[in-house]
Amino acid sequence: MGRAFVSALAVLVASVCWSQENSVAIRGASVLTGDGAIIEAGTLVYAGGKINELGREVAPPAGADVIDGEGLYATPGFIDAYSHFGLGFSARSDRENLMAASRRIADVLEIPPDSEWLRSGVTTTYVSPSGQNLIGGMGAVVKLTGVIVRGEGGVSASFGETALEAFDAPTTRQGMVGILRQTFVRAQEDAIEGDEGRVFARVLSGELPLRVLANTPDDILTAIRLADEFDSKVILDSGAGAYRVSRELAAAGVPVVVGPSIVGMGNGGPYETFAHTPANAAWLHEAGVRIAFGTASAGGRSVAMEAVVAKAHGLPEEAALRAVTSDAAAILGIGDRVGTLAPGLDADIVLWRNHPISTWAETVRVIVDGETVFER
Repeated sequence: MGRAFVSALAVLVASVCWSQENSVAIRGASVLTGDGAIIEAGTLVYAGGKINELGREVAPPAGADVIDGEGLYATPGFIDAYSHFGLGFSARSDRENLMAASRRIADVLEIPPDSEWLRSGVTTTYVSPSGQNLIGGMGAVVKLTGVIVRGEGGVSASFGETALEAFDAPTTRQGMVGILRQTFVRAQEDAIEGDEGRVFARVLSGELPLRVLANTPDDILTAIRLADEFDSKVILDSGAGAYRVSRELAAAGVPVVVGPSIVGMGNGGPYETFAHTPANAAWLHEAGVRIAFGTASAGGRSVAMEAVVAKAHGLPEEAALRAVTSDAAAILGIGDRVGTLAPGLDADIVLWRNHPISTWAETVRVIVDGETVFER
């Protein structure tokens, strides 16, 4: 037996022993995997920040730390698919440029430690620029521990009142969309140089989705037509009136990150949210539109409550859970890391007392990348 082989074998054995000694097993919980499966009285094993195995017949590895999950629910960490988390007000928009495609939100993030969202079971969020720019830059997908999952997760666009009111021109929705369309035509012709041109090229190639903030049915239909014309991937943000064009959204395959269930119309909220209803998510789901939830917030109420409110207004419980786990991850393009409890994925796990999609839900333990970041 060669010396090199013996050395390699020793390293392998040491690695296996290390992983077993540092494994953690959650035993006895009702495991809601996030993709529709339920494992009653299951065991979930993780080590090195990744999930190793899970199931009813799984036994904790020798030497593993065991967490008693009996009577609790285990889910993936929840995902807020549209927020301004970690951004000060001045960092949310570029007030000098109507078009700021190359601006990276990841470069100005300041994730607060030990946030209330983290303690409520939210472990990942998409952080977007505000809707004040026609093109506001590139949003980022981050974990609430500060880990950046995707530094360039989408390009923000806005068809709403906020963008119209932030700059002197354009002064109409037609003018706003006209500028955006001309920009894409120029990008197709390679007539935009530098970083801005490279960003638009990535949108046209489908590498980056265009995250369109739109609320009125007309604006939403415009976003669908734009996606079709330039064969680009569009994700609709907020979508207060999306249910009114749900069949068109489903036919186009455009997912919707449903905006917050409470809209402050009486406190200066935009008029364009007149069509808002907390049944929006339920009707979109019924039409076959993939949905997630976003709070559009930098703090405030967490996305966990958005799922609860949607369930109370007709969204099936399983669909509500998927909207803050696996479906949200799929929309953000991070399903290979988070959103589902499965071997090989990140160990982002939440233990709950009572069902997580209920007003009685209470986090008992929050785990991110295999590390307990909150324990009640």
